[in-house]
Amino acid sequence: MASSTLLTSLLKSTQVGRITKHPIVLLASSGRRIHVTQKTKDVAGKASETAQGAAEKAKQTAEDVLVSTKEAAQKAKDTVLNRAEVSKEYVKENAEKVKKSMNSKE
Repeated sequence: MASSTLLTSLLKSTQVGRITKHPIVLLASSGRRIHVTQKTKDVAGKASETAQGAAEKAKQTAEDVLVSTKEAAQKAKDTVLNRAEVSKEYVKENAEKVKKSMNSKE
């Protein structure tokens, strides 16, 4: 308990809290040295990597959705055009039948 109080008071002091270019070294209760600046940089770097990874996944997902949408639209267009062509041929064939039928009744 006394160690954590000492650590807390060290962090609050202006000596330790001052921003410097050199890593701040604290003596923890176990006697280990903790390089606060390096730890902070490491955590920030990992957070940045995670954010970049998430951004890449989001970008890839958006690109996949765009490609799928384009493919679906093209397929719909092809289907409509194909049906229009089939309808055109059907009308043409039946027009010939109607014309022949009308000519034979005369």
